Amino acid sequence: MEESYNYLALLELTPEATPADIRRRYRYLKNLYAGDSIEIRALANDFSDEIRADYLARLDNAFKKLSELPEKSTTGAPQPGPCLDDELRLWLTQVDNFTGATLRDIRERMKVDLKTIFTVTRIQTHFLEAIEGEAFQSFPAEVYLRSYLIEYARFLSLDTQRVLNDYLARYRDWAAQQA
Repeated sequence: MEESYNYLALLELTPEATPADIRRRYRYLKNLYAGDSIEIRALANDFSDEIRADYLARLDNAFKKLSELPEKSTTGAPQPGPCLDDELRLWLTQVDNFTGATLRDIRERMKVDLKTIFTVTRIQTHFLEAIEGEAFQSFPAEVYLRSYLIEYARFLSLDTQRVLNDYLARYRDWAAQQA
């Protein structure tokens, strides 16, 4: 049990964390340190590629070990299903265009609310709602929408480039009509 506390500490979680909390935190940290996020670029002098690779390996190991533990909550509440179950993976292979409605559908199928996404990404919920509703006028410039889409797609474990290509094409069509 002491070993699992070390794994939880690596994920910056408390022993009360549920399996869903562990999955969310793992995805967040993996995306943060594996990608080219602004936070990592700012720490480039402090984090060499070797240090980052070592951390990511330890993160993967911690998640694997914690996932092997019996799924039981300290509160006794029933555990939610896996975020990306087989049915959702199959459904995602059939998605041919990422629209705001598609992103909302994916989020709802994963049983994630906007407040949870805000907690991890710090994107205000009204911007998340604007993304899902394709309320393009809510964004002061494309750069804001682009950065929000990247973080939103990362949170949902989606192909960020594909989401950007699909979604921003519609935004640019809308912007051209406004000019």
